[in-house]
Amino acid sequence: MENEKVKTAFNDILEYIDSLEKKLATHEDKIAKVESTTSSIEQERTAAVEKLKQMEKEMSELSSVYEEMKGQKDVEINLQEVMKLYVILTEQVLDGSAHIKLLTLLHGKKKNMTKSDLAMASGIKPVATLRAIFDLRNNGLLNYNEENEIVTLVRRLWE
Repeated sequence: MENEKVKTAFNDILEYIDSLEKKLATHEDKIAKVESTTSSIEQERTAAVEKLKQMEKEMSELSSVYEEMKGQKDVEINLQEVMKLYVILTEQVLDGSAHIKLLTLLHGKKKNMTKSDLAMASGIKPVATLRAIFDLRNNGLLNYNEENEIVTLVRRLWE
């Protein structure tokens, strides 16, 4: 009888160990799945962090390019303002030369003006107007058609 009790106890222990081993295998499978999921999530996180760093770098470059372009535009605007101020000072305050007055008039809305229109608009004598036209033509700033006396600006210096 004691032998039987020992065998039964031994079998009960073996069954208990077997059930524990099955539970252990189940838990090991669950742990493996969790580790696999954790590994893939960690890889995704690492890829997302790298992508974020790349985007921050690109945004930084775009920001610096924007600031650089913004600075250049400010310089151009300031240069235009200086040119306008120079024209006003030369033309009105210092009673500037006919050349400046003619260039200023030709930078207006009309692309072409006649010699007589320029003389009347500038208030300069026709002879001085013609001399200024020839000087500006010889320096490549405007074209002058002697047949119909039309003066055309070659290129705008400022807008």
